[in-house]
Amino acid sequence: MLIPQGVVKHLNVTANGKAFEYKQAHLLSVLTHHIQSSYPSAKAFYYKDISSSYLKHHYTTNYFKSVITPLLDSELIEVDGSYSTELHYPKSYKLSHTLLKEVIDGNTTVIYITSESLIKNIEKWRRTTLSLQVNKYSFIEAEATMLLHINIDRSALEQLYEQRIIDIKTSDKPNKKLAITNATRHKEEILQLTEAKDLLDARVRYISGRVYHPFVNCPKEFRKAVVDDEGQPYVEVDLRSSQAVFLCKVIAVALKHKLITFEYRKQAEASDNLIEQIKPLLDQPINVLEEGVYPSDFRAFVSAVFFDDIYEDANPENISQNAYMQVGDEVYLAHSSARLSGSKALVGEERKEAKKKFFRDIFYSYYIEENYGVKGQLSISSEYLEDFAKTYYTVYEFCRICALQSKEGKKKSRDLALLLQQTESKFFHELLPTALKELEPFNYFVVHDAVYVPQKDRKAVINTCNRLSINFFGETPKFR
Repeated sequence: MLIPQGVVKHLNVTANGKAFEYKQAHLLSVLTHHIQSSYPSAKAFYYKDISSSYLKHHYTTNYFKSVITPLLDSELIEVDGSYSTELHYPKSYKLSHTLLKEVIDGNTTVIYITSESLIKNIEKWRRTTLSLQVNKYSFIEAEATMLLHINIDRSALEQLYEQRIIDIKTSDKPNKKLAITNATRHKEEILQLTEAKDLLDARVRYISGRVYHPFVNCPKEFRKAVVDDEGQPYVEVDLRSSQAVFLCKVIAVALKHKLITFEYRKQAEASDNLIEQIKPLLDQPINVLEEGVYPSDFRAFVSAVFFDDIYEDANPENISQNAYMQVGDEVYLAHSSARLSGSKALVGEERKEAKKKFFRDIFYSYYIEENYGVKGQLSISSEYLEDFAKTYYTVYEFCRICALQSKEGKKKSRDLALLLQQTESKFFHELLPTALKELEPFNYFVVHDAVYVPQKDRKAVINTCNRLSINFFGETPKFR
């Protein structure tokens, strides 16, 4: 396993790479992997939640004294200050700033753990947790079966890997060592599928509403190593603007069931635990554009998401043209809107930036100033958010209320993000596989909001996604 170079001396690593302090080494490797698998997203810098049951299972009940305290005393790890109400021990950990930087810079080293008891504990925990998930979520077993039966062209994967390494070395991007390490790890995890002996070896996991397996976080080009019976790479069928599509779904559910209500010249009111009340209603058929049910501004938002390009529509330049009135009395009027005709369509990097800004300033906003104010005075935190609120007031208020009700402390957008992930999983991992059973059997695999299928089955899969959407959304978004 991999650890930061700076902890080798502390762990008493021998000349042949064996760690004498093997329990501490294992925990450090877990935190190292957390950074490697998350970077460059902000998640790499967050604390990693590790349960006391996990630590007890791997290191015995005396884990705090034998593992945590020595690492804390040596300033190799940090804890978040949040303590278990039962054990009064910290629940979340991360590497110290110095070690975190080492991992990001690729200054890691391979070590070996030879303790049979720890190795058995690691394997038992992995297989037990996977088995529990398979029993709880039936779709995991189906996806694991698919992964075990797909064809992986090992030669093609090796070529894709070698090209990846060349691209990394010749790029001007930082952290090349880490990128190379991750590329190697992803290649090895994919190759392990060719040697899998049972469903648990497929390494499918359901975490925070999303399904993970070896093809999820790997470089996208590695998926081309999956081939059909003629040796041709699988093709991708994805949902355009997927997060915005699922945002429409959850808001429509809240409005349909009056979990959120609006009154003229007042902020919206919502039921307590809004997100939790939405979850059990996601399976019910709904029409996100049903007339007489939804406000006109929300219907305009849905139309932009499903039939146009919401990231073009909501980019700062266009949204400022649609925002037709000034802020007043802490509430905005809403109206139908459409992007001005003739405006230039965003493509490439421009569209990526518009999408990033949309989610950063609208969806991922913590709404601190809007919910708590500055010195007791409520305000809008940015001109862009203000223009968006004037144009799509219903969406703005829904996101604001979700942030207000969040119990996540600093990460106010996390609850809504998890709700969208769960809605995405429901469509792509629970409902779609059932619908695809009506077609002539073929192997496929799902990566978040996309399904990878043989070329000959592409059109049939898109048609199936469209039929399923009529029941799930009431309209058909863009599958391509």
